[in-house]
Amino acid sequence: MNEKFNFDEIKKTLEEAILQNQIEFKAFSQAVSSYKKLGFELEKILEWAANNAKGEDKIKLWSLYKEFSLQNISELCEWLRWYGESLRKSKVYERFFDKDKKVPKAVTFRILELTRLGKREEVFHIILREFVNAQEEVGKNFVKAFNPKYSVESFKVMVYSFLSGLLGEGIEKNKEG
Repeated sequence: MNEKFNFDEIKKTLEEAILQNQIEFKAFSQAVSSYKKLGFELEKILEWAANNAKGEDKIKLWSLYKEFSLQNISELCEWLRWYGESLRKSKVYERFFDKDKKVPKAVTFRILELTRLGKREEVFHIILREFVNAQEEVGKNFVKAFNPKYSVESFKVMVYSFLSGLLGEGIEKNKEG
């Protein structure tokens, strides 16, 4: 766990920055990043506790773990969609989408089908291969989508989130149209 995370201290620092009109994006971004890391660490601890608890506590801890885990999955999906969008001007995008024909490439349909079937390893292999061929590094958080601790249904939603960000229209365009 991140021993340096002290919410009260972070909150105080950010509030002081606002009051002194010294607002810097970097400070807020780091606070959000630390909060998210703490969330994933807390999820691991909850799972560990639920596995080792007994009786009524075990049931309550599993319920709490599932609620918290779903929140983390939701945040990860949002990040994956953003990550896909951020790759639209990269060579990775060209590996998945034919700009001339304006259609997804065959590999994209293969990934969609394998995802539908819940073939986590095959999907990861194909996506990793496409990143390597595009000479792009895979985002650290992207790998979390393939963690076997997530259900197959959660895995599907995460891959679809990434692909919708990569191949879909931008948020601004969607809001306009």
